[in-house]
Amino acid sequence: MCGLPNMSVVIPCDAVETRKATNYLLLRHQSPKYIRFAREATPVVTDERTPFEFGHANVIRFRGEKANFAEAFDTGLAANYDNEREDLTIIACGPMVPEAMRAAWILKADFGYESRVVNLHTLKPIDEAAILRAARETSVIVTAEEHQIGALAWRVSSVITEAPQLYGVPVITGAIGVKDRFGDSGAPWELIREFEVSAEHIAKKAVELMQVKQAAATEKEHHLFAEPAVR
Repeated sequence: MCGLPNMSVVIPCDAVETRKATNYLLLRHQSPKYIRFAREATPVVTDERTPFEFGHANVIRFRGEKANFAEAFDTGLAANYDNEREDLTIIACGPMVPEAMRAAWILKADFGYESRVVNLHTLKPIDEAAILRAARETSVIVTAEEHQIGALAWRVSSVITEAPQLYGVPVITGAIGVKDRFGDSGAPWELIREFEVSAEHIAKKAVELMQVKQAAATEKEHHLFAEPAVR
């Protein structure tokens, strides 16, 4: 769908965001449009106060454990977000947004990592500014999609690799998604683990990338302070 000229593509994360996207695209947006959403019940992580602007991503931040899962997070427009010097970014769309939020909780509770979760609900036109800011400010990007790796991961990677402002800036990327295999039948909670796209898998990938980042930083520091070679 993203390959079709002039096509708008939105992948809302829950029922509330689906209603907002549908109202906007049907009543206010003039162009071919496509909305992709899950058939099964998915966690509701937004409400009527949560911003939804076509073409503009949201940033979600874990703030601490709460009895109600959604209340443990703050959500706002990426364009209005002030950098909090997070360790990494998880970019997700659709039903992977709640999994990305759960991964952020795991990463904070188990590893002490702060995560910037980007809800990229509009895949076309893509919010390049939100992606580039995350890449520049955190330098570690994990994409999370619940289908074959590519539709989200490749578009995000393309934005990063084609941006002149990131030339020379080290950015480590990784992707979570279905790994080139046919589908199976089962309950959603079973399939999300079978296809390795759960919050636990996102967190594991994030930790791996953080280890790469830390190793690279250690190596750079070693080179900076190494004794000069005798000539």
